[in-house]
Amino acid sequence: MQLLDRRHTAVLMAVVCVATFMDGLDGSIVNVALPEIGESFGVDTATISWVAIIYFMVLAGTLVAFARLSADSGVRYIMAGGIGIFTAGSLVCGLSDSLQMLVLARAVQGLGAAMMAASGPICCTEHLPPERLGFGLAIITVGASIGFALGPAIGGFITEYMTWQWIFLINVPIGLIALPMALWSAPKTRKLSLRGVDWGGAGILFLAITAGTLALESASYPDRIAITIVSAVVFAASMAGFVAYEKCREHPLLSLSLFRRFDFVSIFVCLMLTNMSYMGMLYLIPFFGQNPMGESASTVGMIMLISAAVTAVFGMPFARISDRYGRVQFCVAAGISIMLSFIAFGLLAESMTRLEMCIIMVILGLGWAFVGGPMASRLVEHAGDERDMASSLMNEAYYVGGTIGTALVAMLFTFFSGTGGIDIADVPADMFIDGFVPCAFICAAMGLAILVLSVAVKDEKRQF
Repeated sequence: MQLLDRRHTAVLMAVVCVATFMDGLDGSIVNVALPEIGESFGVDTATISWVAIIYFMVLAGTLVAFARLSADSGVRYIMAGGIGIFTAGSLVCGLSDSLQMLVLARAVQGLGAAMMAASGPICCTEHLPPERLGFGLAIITVGASIGFALGPAIGGFITEYMTWQWIFLINVPIGLIALPMALWSAPKTRKLSLRGVDWGGAGILFLAITAGTLALESASYPDRIAITIVSAVVFAASMAGFVAYEKCREHPLLSLSLFRRFDFVSIFVCLMLTNMSYMGMLYLIPFFGQNPMGESASTVGMIMLISAAVTAVFGMPFARISDRYGRVQFCVAAGISIMLSFIAFGLLAESMTRLEMCIIMVILGLGWAFVGGPMASRLVEHAGDERDMASSLMNEAYYVGGTIGTALVAMLFTFFSGTGGIDIADVPADMFIDGFVPCAFICAAMGLAILVLSVAVKDEKRQF
């Protein structure tokens, strides 16, 4: 561990926050603009969805490899390289004149985002003292959550008053500012070496994540049953192959021994369930506000900002308190907050008022504030000597959970509402409620699971 002086630490944490903000913003801002992008290229909704899918597939599929590279060679090259690649990809996205060019540029963005997401947590574990670990990891959660929450509001404004290209181009000046800051603040440690990374394992893992995403994405379409079955088989075979391959490696991509520990697996699942429930409902909440509630897109966007604001205000204080007094009570509170939020959505869906929705978003924002520093720190503390890898597996849990949650909720909504083949914007209010309510209660059940698993795992004893 190489501790930095206060000035370098502050700038490095600012860079981490900006990087996670850009990643979070790009993960949600694109969804609002997809209809306009599809219309400009003259393609259907299924085809244009790849603009969103390719980003998360590349990100989740390469994250662990870049985490290992960051741990072995230091965060300086990976963080700065990630910002540079993400910024370049954003520029090409904004200049794209064909769908193929845009999808390829989005893949480049996903690659840069994976580098930023992998190196960000390691900045905390490598360059912050243990008593400030929760605070540092909370910065990551706050940056990402604000980006995710701001995305729909900013995306709606841009697509209404400008052109869709600007949802990508706004990243360029931010990246140009963050890049020199990263180079200045991150310490010069080891030389970058690509030889120590298990690229074979990385390739198999990427194939597994890609196949799993395709299986989930196509499962809600009856006419794509063959794609679903083939993708599911490839996913299962790839995962089995990955485990067998990693067991034979002297320096594996991922320490499988971490997943033999009940405490580590339980916390990892908690992080996945948190983002599964959050991202799944985030897919439906904008449509819920505009469809049954009859609010404008800008109003719904402002209401969703409440959750981000609450997380930003309370995330850091909760992390600091958990650094001193323990994590478990905050993790339990996170499960309760998530459960209550989505139970309220389910119970009040048919007659929800603007005030009630605002209150629910406050509770949901508190849930993310409880998760950020405390739960992420728990994962690192229960990893033993694999702290660096565990810190990046935190992000892997978020991104895989978000991907699964969005696909799962979309599939469940279609099943319960009976709206297969109908554009979600054209779904009648009563049919929307029929699909929305079961999804809300299923996500509430995920909150209950978080609560139970959090109670089952005791805090590690820490000596500062």
